[in-house]
Amino acid sequence: MKPRAQDRHELSDLDYQHLAAFRHALRTFLRFSEEAARAEGLTPHQHQLLLAVRGWPQPSAPAISDLAEMLQLRHHSTVELAQRAGAAGLVEFHTDPDDHRRQLIRLTALGDTKLEALSVLHRDELRRFRSRFAELLDGLD
Repeated sequence: MKPRAQDRHELSDLDYQHLAAFRHALRTFLRFSEEAARAEGLTPHQHQLLLAVRGWPQPSAPAISDLAEMLQLRHHSTVELAQRAGAAGLVEFHTDPDDHRRQLIRLTALGDTKLEALSVLHRDELRRFRSRFAELLDGLD
């Protein structure tokens, strides 16, 4: 929803401070995430791909198009990312039994192990940030 012109002019200095602090907290978390992925031997994009595969809410494995939507990437970029992850032994491709044109992506044991280690770290970091994020969001009301 596009803000009305009058709404844009009703921001106080405190509103800007809260927005800046929230953006800083997000960036701090993202930097943590990127560094954790690299320490595990993954690129940040590979970590995001593994999480999207493992977090897929449907009973069947996700296809490239599903992952492209989840990751907000173009289809061809997602294909390249998945192929690199496959070459690294993190994911494997399976033909969709219902549509032989589609490739479904599943984690390998290695991909699952690396994702689990990262996910524990991320869960703990989010728990640590929980109250700070809540404060910042409350300040935007």
